[in-house]
Amino acid sequence: MKVLEIVRVKFLWPGRMYEFTNPSGLRLDRKDKVVVRSPEGGTLVGTVSVPPRIRMARAEDDHLTPVLRIAEEQDLVMNKVNDEFRRDVKNFFETRMAARQITGVRLVDVEKMDEGRHLVVYFSSENRKFPLKDIALELGHKFGMRIDMRPIGVRDAARLAGGIGKCGLSLCCSTWLPDFGQVSIRMAKDQGLSLEPESISGQCGRLLCCLGYEHQNYLEMGVGLPKVGKIVVTPLGEARVVKLDILKGLVTVRTEDGKYETLKGSDVKRKFPAHGGPGRTEGRNENDDDDADEELDAAESDQA
Repeated sequence: MKVLEIVRVKFLWPGRMYEFTNPSGLRLDRKDKVVVRSPEGGTLVGTVSVPPRIRMARAEDDHLTPVLRIAEEQDLVMNKVNDEFRRDVKNFFETRMAARQITGVRLVDVEKMDEGRHLVVYFSSENRKFPLKDIALELGHKFGMRIDMRPIGVRDAARLAGGIGKCGLSLCCSTWLPDFGQVSIRMAKDQGLSLEPESISGQCGRLLCCLGYEHQNYLEMGVGLPKVGKIVVTPLGEARVVKLDILKGLVTVRTEDGKYETLKGSDVKRKFPAHGGPGRTEGRNENDDDDADEELDAAESDQA
């Protein structure tokens, strides 16, 4: 079996880690600057996130490109975008947008590649009629470089801006998060969180990435516990579930006489068994509501 030495490299945009081969056996450490071959044929300068590691070759590794060399001072200078140049590009971009009476388009950042011969322009747009090719031609004529226009989403824009999250720490996406995972309203429901948009949305306006961090743990610990709103049988008689503490395995119910009691999950039994059997009321199944929940989740799914 063929073995490969794999290096994980991170770039300014989109801030994610990508794998490259290390055929020359370069001795690389974390945070070293390296020059790699881009899929388009040019060169890129990136930062080593994970030093070389040997693994067995996979079928999907055929597309991997190599690390060419450790970046030299000249490489860094040629690929650096100084503030003055960035400001010039942005001003020209905005001038052309105004001249064409185009709204809803914002230049987020620019990045040099291929030893300064290639300029990548990252932008966010709400305008589907944005003339990409025409603007790229104008930018190329103005700055004498090959222009690549790349749209980015609101999450990538938040990654660049940075900031403080609801937890009081720096945003995950701008510090350590390698990629955006899929999150959904279901994750917030399973964890008993408020579904108010302000409570479960991040700086980007999308659902918080951290909703997915502990979701699997909540699913495993919540096995056997009834859902909020369900009617259950308790030592106090029939009652309705009003609150769950999944981590502690506790269920708060409201009894028929209006009192609130907190009980252990083992002391609470479902009135309507999930799969029929003794105690099932004809025409009524607790899972009927679950099917509606699943349909709602499909509509509310939030993808990166």
